[in-house]
Amino acid sequence: MNWDKYSRFYDWEFDLVCSEQKEDVKLWQKLAIQYGEPILEICCGSGRITKELAKLDLKITALDNSEKMLAKLRSLQLKNVEVIKADMRDFALNRKFNFIFISYSSFQQLLTLEDQKQCLQTIKRHLAEDGKLALDISPFTLEGSNILSRSHLFTAEYPPHHSTISMFTSHEIDWLNGIKHWQDEYLEIDNAGEKRIWQNRISLKHCSRDYLKLLFTVCGYETEMIFGDFDCGEVKINSKNLIFLAHKRKR
Repeated sequence: MNWDKYSRFYDWEFDLVCSEQKEDVKLWQKLAIQYGEPILEICCGSGRITKELAKLDLKITALDNSEKMLAKLRSLQLKNVEVIKADMRDFALNRKFNFIFISYSSFQQLLTLEDQKQCLQTIKRHLAEDGKLALDISPFTLEGSNILSRSHLFTAEYPPHHSTISMFTSHEIDWLNGIKHWQDEYLEIDNAGEKRIWQNRISLKHCSRDYLKLLFTVCGYETEMIFGDFDCGEVKINSKNLIFLAHKRKR
């Protein structure tokens, strides 16, 4: 996905439609306090979670591969936050962290087993011996029809441009590889009636509970626990989020 292109809409759209996901902040704050600094947040984006962790006076390294998303984070001038542009599959920070996490299904943007393994192995090199890794996974990535034609999701005011945006989406499921591809379109109309259209794509790979547990094992981790919600509750059949907590396997 081109996150640089999407950065103009990300925070606005998240606040508009992602009310349930906003509850994840309390989980990351709790785990950050429990496992302590230094902390590495991978796929930090524009700093939605980073800024909340910074309020706890913890030392945080925030990593993402989108320069425009990171520019938004840097503009916040947060104390004790180091901002780094890098790919989550391959980075070298020459230090280890007590707590590393990837929020909001971002790990599922890795669409091949090779990329997933490379990411987890890179993380392992940066994880302290007693450190913890946490991932937030959506178990219902492949829900819905095989193909969804262009559908209207919402129309809302867009204050940054004093305009109105209608958001449309379509998707197609690749069952062979377990990947859902979305095509999103933003139709913006300003006060003068001038129209602009922005398009973006995002793809996520399905990761079941057993798949990820096996992947952790293959990459040298042990799954410590799995939460079924942001209150650290048990996993249920209708859990919309699976939060995996793992540590490096002892030799």
